[in-house]
Amino acid sequence: MRKILSVIKREYIQIVRTKGFIIGTVLGPVFMLGLIVVPIIVSSASVERQETIGVVDLTNEIFTELDKKLDHREYRLKDGFRRYILEKYEPSPGVEEVRNELRERVLKKEISAYIYIPEDVLESGARESAVKDATVPEEVKAEYVSEHTTDFEELRSLNRALNNVIVEKRLKSEGLDPQKVAQYIKRVELQPIKITKKGEEEDTAGTFMISYFLALIIYMAILIYGQVIMRGVIEEKSSRVVEVVLSSLKPFQLMMGKILGIGAVGLTQFSIWTLFGIGASLYSTSFIPAGADFAMPSIPAHVFIYFVVFFILGYFLFGTLYAAIGSVVNSEKEAQQLVMPVTMFLIVPIMLMIFIIRAPDSPLAVFLSMIPFFTPILMFLRITVLLPPFAQIGVSIVILAITILVMVWLVAKIYRVGILMYGKRPKFAEVVRWVRYS
Repeated sequence: MRKILSVIKREYIQIVRTKGFIIGTVLGPVFMLGLIVVPIIVSSASVERQETIGVVDLTNEIFTELDKKLDHREYRLKDGFRRYILEKYEPSPGVEEVRNELRERVLKKEISAYIYIPEDVLESGARESAVKDATVPEEVKAEYVSEHTTDFEELRSLNRALNNVIVEKRLKSEGLDPQKVAQYIKRVELQPIKITKKGEEEDTAGTFMISYFLALIIYMAILIYGQVIMRGVIEEKSSRVVEVVLSSLKPFQLMMGKILGIGAVGLTQFSIWTLFGIGASLYSTSFIPAGADFAMPSIPAHVFIYFVVFFILGYFLFGTLYAAIGSVVNSEKEAQQLVMPVTMFLIVPIMLMIFIIRAPDSPLAVFLSMIPFFTPILMFLRITVLLPPFAQIGVSIVILAITILVMVWLVAKIYRVGILMYGKRPKFAEVVRWVRYS
């Protein structure tokens, strides 16, 4: 045990003293914060510029009302000026001639876009079907023609204004008051409320983001630190340092010391990041815009406990595999051919995350979370979304622990032979023979 502790100390100090570790530990939280905050800020920001838009109104009834609608405060720029300046184009001498002229003006940047409103847009949108006493909705579309059609905020604004005008005119033609009808059909939002032991709290997609984010951290940590183990083994093996090291300790002691030492580095880094995360959650309102519909949910203490548990177990499981790969190859180039199957065991749970978040207690989700190579990510994800019965969590931990013991036993046999093998990479049958050695 003393020799294993010496290896752990060596691996730990060697990594934490590097500039890469220090920079990564400091910039990691900043990067993660940016991944959350920047999209929220960008999504809540609008492009502040005035645009001239041509309008071809074949109904000859919509342009005036649409121009008034876009003059309202909600459609103006922050400085109070109008965002959309409409120019009316008469459909004479012919519709196609006018549209060709507008296309040229758009291409020459004289106007930003033009809207084409067909003459039947005010009709009820229903036609007689072949079935007696039945009507089939007939979709009528106006057109927004521009070189740039990916400004979704602009499209939503113009579409909302145009639809409001058209609906109001349809209602008036039927003798109905648009304002009263708007009150009657006003939408009611279904607000998700998450129940916890502390009570009820509003959930504005915060649970989804936190669950996805934490599970992704486990994935990245296992992938990154597992490959650190593999590279370390390859470097020691290629430099022949391992021959000197093995003169004073057994291969198993070296392998376990390396895995535990690098794992301790990961826990140190995550502890620092966790403290940062707690501070960020306490002061989240200071860096999230007031207009953004997002609230940081409260994270129960058991989530952090299980995070550490499943990170450690997942790290041990995959760390032994990466150590085995490093021991049977002579270079990182050779390792890339063997590492893909191991990486797939991490990628598949990531592909299943959306399903698990949507149905965390479904039979399929329970089954998938019991597969030991999927457990570290999928079971932890289930815990963050909807805490499963403790029996399920306990069974998954037991299965995972047994799998780790089996893998350590197998990998130790491969490691003790492979760490001293040089030259041509061994074939699978030869690796199997190593396992059979007593």
